[in-house]
Parts: sequence; C-alpha cells; structure tokens
Amino acid sequence: TRDGMSWHQVHLYGDFIQGVGNWDAKPGGLAAPWYARFGHSLDALDADGDDLADVMVLAGGNNPTPTNDVWLSTDGISWFFDGYAEWPKRAYHSTAVFQGELYVIAGTPLTNDVWTGRLVEDTTKEVGYTIQWTKKMKEAPWLPRVGSCAVTHIFNDTEANATGDMMNNTTHASTQALFILGGLAGYGEGEENPDNEPIRARNDIWQTTDGESWTRVLPRTDNAVHHWAGRAFHGCTSWANKIYVLGGGYMGTDGNNEVRSLEAYTDTWWSSDGASWMKTNYEEGSKEENNLYSTNEWTEITVESGRTVYRGKWGFSLETFHPSHQDLIESCSSDANDTCDQSLYVIGGKVEGFSMVSDIFTSKQGIKCELVGVTCGNRGTCTLTGCACDSTNFTGDYCLDRKLEDQKSSAFRYFGIAGFVQVALYILLLCNQLLDLL
Repeated sequence: TRDGMSWHQVHLYGDFIQGVGNWDAKPGGLAAPWYARFGHSLDALDADGDDLADVMVLAGGNNPTPTNDVWLSTDGISWFFDGYAEWPKRAYHSTAVFQGELYVIAGTPLTNDVWTGRLVEDTTKEVGYTIQWTKKMKEAPWLPRVGSCAVTHIFNDTEANATGDMMNNTTHASTQALFILGGLAGYGEGEENPDNEPIRARNDIWQTTDGESWTRVLPRTDNAVHHWAGRAFHGCTSWANKIYVLGGGYMGTDGNNEVRSLEAYTDTWWSSDGASWMKTNYEEGSKEENNLYSTNEWTEITVESGRTVYRGKWGFSLETFHPSHQDLIESCSSDANDTCDQSLYVIGGKVEGFSMVSDIFTSKQGIKCELVGVTCGNRGTCTLTGCACDSTNFTGDYCLDRKLEDQKSSAFRYFGIAGFVQVALYILLLCNQLLDLL
C-alpha cells in the first residue's frame, strides 16, 4: 500500500529451495518462498547509514513449530534465504532496530536471551547482503517471556530533566534507549525458579542504552506500579516523541485463579520517558455486563444484530506510516489535514470473543490532544502538533497545567492595610489580657 487504504497482493519471487521453503511453488505466484508461519518478526534495516531502510528481515516464528530461518528482501517481492540464525528456534519474540542493529529478544520456548544482527554487504548473495548474528546476553535480568514488546525511543536525559531547566526551554542532550515492555513472563516446567514466579502477563518495563546493561524503569516496590495493567501480545511504538502502548491482554495466574484465555484490553497509553504514563482513551462498563464502551474506535465490532460492541484486541500490527501518494503530498502543501501527518496504524489482530480481523484503523490528530475523551481539557484547540491552549492561564500536553506565573501560594495571603491593622489590634488585645492575668 502507498496510502494505507488501497492494498495490492504481491506476486513473489526469490529462493524456492527444497527443504527450507515452498520449493514446489511457482515463482511469480502468490505463495512466498518461505513456509507459512505465525509469531514471526518483520523489520527493516538501513545498510548504508542514510537513515533509509534498505533491507527487510523476516525471522523465526512457528511454521508450525518454532524456527530460526531468516529471509531478506530489498523490495518485498523477491525473498532470499539467509540461512538459519545462530539463536535458538523461537516464535513470538520481540524485535527492534537499535543503534543500527536488529535486536532479537526473548520468545517461546520461554527465554530471556538477547541477540543482535548486523547487516553487511555480501556480493556472493543475490540479495547483496547477509546478517551476522552475535549473542548479546545469555540471560537478561528480566524474567523469560513471550509476547513482550520492544521499542527504540529517544528522550531527554533524565539528569537534565531533573534540573528543571526544561521549564526554561533549555536544550539538553538526548538519549536513545531500547525498551522492553510487559509480556507473558515466568519459568517453564522443569526450569529453576528461585523466586517461585508464576507465569502471567506483566507490566514491568526495562531499558538499556548499550544492549547489555538493563535497568528496570521503576524499582520493584509496592508504590512503583506502572499505570497500565500487565499484558502480552500488545502493540507499542515510538511516535511524536512518545512511546505508545495499545491493547494486548492478560493471561496466566491471577491470585488463586488461572486465566487460560487472553482477556484483551481496549486502552491506549503514552509516555515520554517510559516511567510516567497517561491514558488517552475513555472507557466505562464491562464486557461481562455487555455494556463496555471505549473511545478507541479500533475496539468496535458489529455483531449479527447490527449492534456495535466494544472488545479488546491483541496480536495486531502497530505501525507508524506516512502516505506517499504524490497527490496527498501536494495537498499537504496547501491544506494541513489528517492525511498530511504521519499516523499510527492498527492492522488486523484477534478480537476477544470473536475471530481474527483484517480491518485497519489509523489515528487522527485527536490522539495527541484527547485525555479520557476530553480534547485539550476544553481549554484549547487540537492541531497537528498537539494542543494549542486558548487560555492564557493553562499550558501542558492537554492544557491542564496552570502556568507558574499565574500560580499563587496558599501558604500566605495578602490582607492589605486594613487587614494588618485588624491583626495588630488583635495582638494588642491578647497582650492586655495577659497583663491582667499577671
């Protein structure tokens, strides 16, 4: 697709090799050279450092059991076998491009290892490239997990933020960090489990700036819980200077109970640093009472009676995308509208209680302005870059923060001259009463 609306199925070419893929399929048909699969990863890497993706990398997944085969393509049409990766076979792993390398993280069978792949030129390959794999960590400090989400994000340095200079618009250095968020985590049967940790969906967040040293964003204490609930198979991405987390669901142990089928969420959250989170959508009711409602339209589904219900979704693709049609690009120069801005796309997925879907939802500019369904706190106008606050007294992402110059201390209050005289007389009266007692 070039615009996110019109989609065209691709006729495929490449390495149709016996034993590793669909060797008996006809080149130029609709079947890919690689075996059908699910739970795999698809990423794009920059080969020459110009910040433009050159090669797509398809890796791992179930076909129908976990595999570690790797396929490369420069156009999405011709796919070439790059061999079997050095990392163990896996599916539902997390991937992200960080500091120019492809990170392959965790997955099933449950593991907490970290691998990196570096794209290098190889003239002996028809595709012109190959990937060199390196084990970054045998065991990361977080629990083995599956269905987690990895994202690369750039944010202002924590120490710089702590100085408070951000209020004065002082420019600070930025840090690129790799985050891993949530997932279904624990230890498999027969594995050593020192803390007796059950397998369940988590809401822990870990980050690294070098791929080797991982730290938890918030410490493991009772008063340091991330606002979004534990989840797996959710979507996450870095967009508009924020990390977004959408959907997914909970399964695993829940107290004395065990949730065996995933209970999906209808929410959207964002954070600028991975520590403080804001929920953008409004929701009420419950699916048990059949009155669940969410302002996230990607949760809408129409039942046979024609009634619209709202259900959580998981296993979808969350992408950032900018339409590339020339007519859209030209219209952006004269008319700033939703089609001109890079948007979030929620593609497909599994709706709780229903079948898999092939629908596509795209964000509108309101996603940057709405908090629990209210636009700019009713004190501003939503623009392509966020809220433009109308009131001179309020600022912030949602026009909810009172400007510092308009704040007044509640510790002291100005009485005026008359007030001062009244206080002085009151003090004099108390002194006279004390003298009488003496």
